[in-house]
Amino acid sequence: MEQKTAQSNRKRSFSRALGGIILLIGAGLFGVLLFLCIAYFGLRPLVIFEYGEGIPEISFFAPGRAASYVDTLPQKPAIGLHAVRIAVGGRERTVWLLVRDTKPPKADGIARTIPTSAVLEPTGLLSNLSDADMVWVDYAETPPFGTPGEYPVTILLEDVSGNRTAVESLLKIRDVREDGVTVEAGAPAPDARAFLTDDCVPDSMTELTPQMLSTPGTYPIEITVKGEPYRTALTVRDTVAPVVTAHMVYCEPGTDVKPGDFITSIEDGSATSVSFVNAPDPNERDFQQITVRVTDAGGNFADVTAGLLFTHSKPVVVEARTTPLTAEECLGDAEYTAAVLIREFIPNATGFYAVSLYVDDSPELALVEVRDTVAPKVETGTVNGYVDHPLAASALCSVTDATETTVIYTGEVDWTAVGEQTVSLLVTDEGGNETDATVRLVLHTDTEPPVLYGVKPRYFYLDEPISYLEGVAAIDNADGEVRVTVDTSGVDPSRRGNYTITYSAVDAAGNASSKRTTITIKRSAANETKLDRYVRQITAKIFRDDMTLGEKVYAVYDYVYTHVRYSAKSDKTDWRREALRGIQNGKGDCFTSNSLARALLEQTEAEVFSMQRKSFNTNHYWLLVNVGTGWYHFDATNSREHGYKCRMWTDEQCSVMGRFWGYEVSACPPVATEPFDLKRAAEVEADWIASHRTETENNE
Repeated sequence: MEQKTAQSNRKRSFSRALGGIILLIGAGLFGVLLFLCIAYFGLRPLVIFEYGEGIPEISFFAPGRAASYVDTLPQKPAIGLHAVRIAVGGRERTVWLLVRDTKPPKADGIARTIPTSAVLEPTGLLSNLSDADMVWVDYAETPPFGTPGEYPVTILLEDVSGNRTAVESLLKIRDVREDGVTVEAGAPAPDARAFLTDDCVPDSMTELTPQMLSTPGTYPIEITVKGEPYRTALTVRDTVAPVVTAHMVYCEPGTDVKPGDFITSIEDGSATSVSFVNAPDPNERDFQQITVRVTDAGGNFADVTAGLLFTHSKPVVVEARTTPLTAEECLGDAEYTAAVLIREFIPNATGFYAVSLYVDDSPELALVEVRDTVAPKVETGTVNGYVDHPLAASALCSVTDATETTVIYTGEVDWTAVGEQTVSLLVTDEGGNETDATVRLVLHTDTEPPVLYGVKPRYFYLDEPISYLEGVAAIDNADGEVRVTVDTSGVDPSRRGNYTITYSAVDAAGNASSKRTTITIKRSAANETKLDRYVRQITAKIFRDDMTLGEKVYAVYDYVYTHVRYSAKSDKTDWRREALRGIQNGKGDCFTSNSLARALLEQTEAEVFSMQRKSFNTNHYWLLVNVGTGWYHFDATNSREHGYKCRMWTDEQCSVMGRFWGYEVSACPPVATEPFDLKRAAEVEADWIASHRTETENNE
């Protein structure tokens, strides 16, 4: 530090000497120039300007006269004497600019606390340091680093021009942290060294009691280090809400139920209190949902909800199963004359349930706890799959259990390797019962292309959108349903005629398939304005705003089935014309009935595909309809030939009529195998409609 100070002093002495020489020379020149300029030009030959304040206005050199700079000056001229050319009175003159630095540096002193092991540069005790030029910073006297205490510090500032100033600050050197230590309530006691700034061992410290560590607040702590006492603090805060679990309560009517009766466990670092958010109704004999609030000392709270049941019946425990309970099983050993269940109860999910009964002609609730203590039964065998096509673990086995189960892999499966491997599975039910199983998995290379369905000759009308992909699907042996593309480059939808189009599909392995078909574009003979008006009038009558899509399909079926009487005559070349005839005349054959159904269904989000019987003595026409759960047969024909109502049927259901609904499978979308379920259709309706609209827009 002494060497550095000596170097700084030599630099400052040189700067002062140089500045003095410049000033002497400048003063001599100034005297001569001042005489000449005042005598001949009326100018100020020398202007003195502060360094860092920019460029002086031209009026400094030529007061009261029109003048301008000829030379371009830098925005921050350097310290020293500069010859400057200006234009005044139509002539160029030379004047002098003397730039000097006369202002000392500025800074604010700040207080700092450091540990005894640290050394702080003087700039660490300054803020807002500013000057027009470089500044040397140094301690007037170096603080005694390493020695605890509080020390006023003087810091010297000097710029290149020798301007000086001194700034006062305060340096605190501590063994102990002044701001103390902050911990979360319930946390372990901090080690004594957490309060120290250095790695030293304290002589003694105030005891940190469990009461302090679990109660929010600030506690004074005294620590003795090397015989010196210091004061610091322990701050305990509670910012984490309690973690609470609750359970159902059942009791005899008239029992005084407390909030704590519902609590199973509380995890929190501080003391807690329990209160009702909604208090029990002692006169209620139905199942009640009670919310309890647990609040800790920091004001954090958690709400939990549990069931409450006032009942004379003692709870019964039953094993999970898939068949309904009897009233006798629900009541256990309760005394009664007669009992009957109000609603069927199947105990196929673990938990507590309030079951409604009539006991001796009075409504009563019985509390049933369903437990699952039986491990799942798992059947496995050989499963064939495809390389790079991972299967869900549940697809590799058949599980029998009374409750819901989950199946996971317990080992690695190499989905990239062709051949046989043994796969380990773990099946777990709701009761936590587990069953291990192994499966022989054989992976093959996918060499089969997708199969295209629904590709057949079709016809459309002029001036209507053509949905080329409606009713067309590609099913792959490995990928399931894959994307279908269609080449329509040869189609002119504004001209009548027959056109060839090509459908294509490619699976993930690169296997491709394609099919050609023809479409016919024709002009409809039907009065489309009249048909549209009739269709809207009918749907306004048979549809309600609260109907699901599946319910609307049912309503269309019922309307057509009862409205169109069977008559073996129709124009098979124009379905719109037949739909209008079915409305106006109320009679027609299968083509008429299902043309009207198609016109009505097109007012919904349902997908519709026209069907024609294959290889039979006479023709028959019907529809396939999809509302999000797959394609189903839809035949609204009120035929005397049979008494069946084919309303959203599977192939298996249609088999009751032999080949009556026989069709070319490859020419139609795949038909669903599970019977149609209105409830299931309603559950998927919103998502399916959104995706169907997007697909329709893309197709068009």
